[in-house]
Amino acid sequence: MKWKSHTSIARAIAQELALPEELERALCAGSVEPDRRPDAAYRETRAGVRIGRAPHHQPPTGTIMAYLWRSRRAYLQGNDYWAVKSLGRALHYVQDKSVSPGRRFRQHDRREEEVADVAPPREAVVEGIERAVCSPYFVRECVKAVRPLKRPEDIMYEATLYSAAIFASVVGPPDAEEAFVRQYAQARREHLLRWPVAGAIAGAAAAASLLAAQPLLVLPGAAGAAALVRLDLDYYHLRREAEWFMLDERPPRHQRFY
Repeated sequence: MKWKSHTSIARAIAQELALPEELERALCAGSVEPDRRPDAAYRETRAGVRIGRAPHHQPPTGTIMAYLWRSRRAYLQGNDYWAVKSLGRALHYVQDKSVSPGRRFRQHDRREEEVADVAPPREAVVEGIERAVCSPYFVRECVKAVRPLKRPEDIMYEATLYSAAIFASVVGPPDAEEAFVRQYAQARREHLLRWPVAGAIAGAAAAASLLAAQPLLVLPGAAGAAALVRLDLDYYHLRREAEWFMLDERPPRHQRFY
């Protein structure tokens, strides 16, 4: 997308949420920054792994999510400027991902010129904000759901919709719901109980290997102990959600900036 398109989406979101002027400027600046200061990305080639400029129309999901996590943490720590600036960088890739460049990029320039003449629809901003769920899993699904489109109006609607949804999710409620806090605390206690059991399994395997003079007997025990801890999938799912709210790291922040 052209800078005009990136900044127009940023302004549409900022105005709908009544962001302070300095945060609107930060969001606009962040939304064009990847063109000024490109991100690096690893690429596997026949010659090996190379570091190059991160692609914008097929961006790595990890690059986008890294900025969204950085934004969320800055927001929870009270640094609204850097929260919005990092959000802008992430949304740049989401918006570029909406544009189909055509075969061998033959339609790229023309299509971006056409999109630049389309204003971000307010209904897309509103719909995105209403859809928002304050969760890293929701945000990731939004990023993955973006598809390259051809019609300028469709491109702008999709880019605006997902940009608004992601923005509202990242700067959503700073505190987790009480029901989730209790659920996570219970899962954490149950997970911690697995460690002594895993230690006992590993110890028993080590003792058996010594008695039988068979060092390889240690391996099944070690594998079982590791599996007992690592396969607690419900706990790790909840822990990732808890990290989104920094439950184990911060005092709660009770006020949004909009």
